Amino acid sequence: MIYKILDFAIIAIGLIFFVGVVSFEFDTIGFSKPILQLPYELKPFFDALIWPLVALLVFDLTLKYRKVKDPKKFVKKHWIDIALLVLIPIFSAFKFFKIGLSLVKKLKTVKMGTKVAHKTKKITQSNKK
Repeated sequence: MIYKILDFAIIAIGLIFFVGVVSFEFDTIGFSKPILQLPYELKPFFDALIWPLVALLVFDLTLKYRKVKDPKKFVKKHWIDIALLVLIPIFSAFKFFKIGLSLVKKLKTVKMGTKVAHKTKKITQSNKK
C-alpha cells in the first residue's frame, strides 16, 4: 500500500515539476516561447520542487532495497529508479550552470567595458600632452 502511495506522490510531484519546466525553462528544452503561461512569482515554488522529488525517490529506493536485501538483485531490478535519482540532480545542475554562464558573460562585458574606458582615458590623456 505504501509503495503505491509513494509511486503516486512521485508521479504527481514529477508532473508538477514538468509543468514548471515547460512554463519557465522552455528555452532549455528547445521551445521559443512557454507552453503554459504561469505567473513568474511561482518560479521559486517550481524550482524548489526538485528537492521533495529527490527525497521521495531516495525514500522509495530505501524501501525497495530493504525489501530485496541483495545489492545485485536490487540494481538489476531497480536500475531505472537509480538512474532517475542520479540524473535529476545532474540535469538541475545544468540549470545552475546556465545561470552561471550568463553571469560570466555579464562579468566579461563589464570587464571589456572597463578596459575600453581605461584605454579611452589613456588615449585622451596622451593627446593632451
